[in-house]
Amino acid sequence: MGWSRMALVAAALTSCLLAAAEAKDRPKANEPFRAPPAELNAEWLGAVERLRVLPRPGEIKAAGVTANLCSVYELADGDASKCETLAKEYDAALLKLAAKWLEEEKALRAEYEARLVLLLPEAKREAARKALEFSHAHWVTPTDREAGFRKEYSERLTALRESRLRISAEEFEATGAKLKAWVKGRRAQLTQQDENVLRQIREMLAPDEAARLDQFDRNRPAKKNDK
Repeated sequence: MGWSRMALVAAALTSCLLAAAEAKDRPKANEPFRAPPAELNAEWLGAVERLRVLPRPGEIKAAGVTANLCSVYELADGDASKCETLAKEYDAALLKLAAKWLEEEKALRAEYEARLVLLLPEAKREAARKALEFSHAHWVTPTDREAGFRKEYSERLTALRESRLRISAEEFEATGAKLKAWVKGRRAQLTQQDENVLRQIREMLAPDEAARLDQFDRNRPAKKNDK
């Protein structure tokens, strides 16, 4: 197949894929409008990713290899433990940098938020500020939330395992069932916390503003009578 014909085939295939994607994203009849989520800047995502996966001190990263010099070279007695100490010191120093950067980012956000709020009608600005402050105060990353859940779960699971020799098999089984129930209940509690935060934010807005906010709720089930 010649290059020109291959190009035509590729163009036709691309056109079909784009058409299919557009049809998939196009709202169906009676389906409420869902505003597309705002996309983060690609350069920003790249910068954050470089910070996240930057090779650690003495780390070789190439293809499928991630190895530290301390694992590649033979070390004198006692130096292996020094490698571990240096790694922990680096982590602690890096964490301080991250905390400092987070505070600087919050300050920068506040500066630009103030400018954004000024674009709103004057009568709406105070409510908008309160909604933003409340949202920011209750915001938590999925990573932090999951880490908190796993820590609590691990503590309960460890206590259960340690009690195995002190209690009967029936008691152990009952305690295990309670742990499973706790997991389900705790997950539901976290979900309810999110819903309560969103509900309180909606209450700070006018009805039409709350309706527009709902368009961005990925967890909101679509209803045929939504407008």
